[in-house]
Amino acid sequence: MIIKKDFDAVSAFEEFTATYTIILFDFYADWCEPCKMLDEILKEVEKDLTTEVLICKIDIDKNPALQKHFAIMSVPTLMIYKDAMMVWRMPGFELAQDLTKRIEGFLI
Repeated sequence: MIIKKDFDAVSAFEEFTATYTIILFDFYADWCEPCKMLDEILKEVEKDLTTEVLICKIDIDKNPALQKHFAIMSVPTLMIYKDAMMVWRMPGFELAQDLTKRIEGFLI
């Protein structure tokens, strides 16, 4: 499932990460062309993943506290959280099949 979410504080983000086993976060901006290309990749990834994986899109312009907390200097930036802990982070994006394999590696 792909959702868009805003967080009023870093603590709310941390609480949210505890609600799912695996979360792929996409930090993006509406003005970012590569972010728009990533949207199509995330739709492909969503089709290939199990229901235990959530894809959560966070607009950095609406969530400046998170942008600052994570020192996000470029968008898109992807993060994978497993059991409320960040296990992977990458600025930019990967092809759908590579991203799917990466996420599946954390499902084990």
